[in-house]
Amino acid sequence: MKLSLSAAAAGLLALGLAPAHAQGGGVPASGVTIYGVADAGIEWSSNSAGSSRRLVSGGALGSRLGFRGVEDLGGGVSAVFRLEQGINLDDGTLGQGGRAFGREASVGLASTTWGTVTAGRLPTPYYVAQSGVDAFAWMGSGGHLAITRSADATRQLLPLAVSARFDNAVGYVTQRLGPLTFRAMVAAGEKQPTIGRAYSASAAYREGALDAVLAWARQEGADNANSRIDAVVAGGSYDFGAAKIFAGYTAEKNSCSTCTGALARAQGITGSAASEFRLINLGARMPLGAFTAIVQAVRISDRSAYAAATGKRDATWLAIGGEYTLSKRTMVYASLGAVGNQNGSRYALGSGSAQQPAGLGGPGDHRSTTLTLGMRHAF
Repeated sequence: MKLSLSAAAAGLLALGLAPAHAQGGGVPASGVTIYGVADAGIEWSSNSAGSSRRLVSGGALGSRLGFRGVEDLGGGVSAVFRLEQGINLDDGTLGQGGRAFGREASVGLASTTWGTVTAGRLPTPYYVAQSGVDAFAWMGSGGHLAITRSADATRQLLPLAVSARFDNAVGYVTQRLGPLTFRAMVAAGEKQPTIGRAYSASAAYREGALDAVLAWARQEGADNANSRIDAVVAGGSYDFGAAKIFAGYTAEKNSCSTCTGALARAQGITGSAASEFRLINLGARMPLGAFTAIVQAVRISDRSAYAAATGKRDATWLAIGGEYTLSKRTMVYASLGAVGNQNGSRYALGSGSAQQPAGLGGPGDHRSTTLTLGMRHAF
């Protein structure tokens, strides 16, 4: 077994992206790579139900252990696989609902000419594209996955971004076509009681200082009926040297009446109506030696069709933070985020993929504020 501990490979794999050959970089030599991320932080939150403190796993990136393999079959073609399990570092349990390899379980073929095809449980192109528009790239109380509604249950604003992966999926990633890379995925519902087929696709453009992305996803209801969830993200970044500026538009409309868990509609939506949220963000990353300062503003627009009148539930979400590199594989991070509430919106900020539990958003419309201090090590 060959163990690869290079910083470049660790950084790529830590982001949960497809294998290196799927990014247009050619097919690597045969072998198996063991890799992972250990990420933990301390979080202080203030919400309408009071304040809380907790140790979180995945405050910047989800903690994980993975195995990635490549076998050269000749003629520029290789067999590839990936098995990646999420780990809750705070208590040692498995993530993604206790799945053995909940982050990814896939096998496929990669070609230096036509790209890579994989099958299994896969990250969606829509989810992968999210980090390209988010200045925090999922970190702390500024990343897009941190926000929820905390009522009697945790309700998602961006259910397809949070669920992140499709079961029973087949995915395709092109080699780089000049500055362009394309991804596509389809997943069979296989007569599950709550969801049906699912689809996702994206296009990425990388040339010089410009990095742009456009992605779409759809999750159908049970038996490919009962309406659906549609999602889109567009935007990117431009590196001016002194600062890298990010801008993005993310929207999800959820009219799926059978979808449950993270895919459930917002509270107060009934019948064939839809919950719909649109996020517009503008942010920046400013490198200062080993330290990178991060700022971001997000405007939340709630277009949901509630059964009862609620009043306007739009909000502005502001966050500042920073990352300090201790070595090629270790960094510490911090973030401070705040979002306003009105008319019972009950927005709550967690830390990265560690979202707030239910019950933090009480009947008042207090501001939700979260401070996170953490450390991430990639191996």
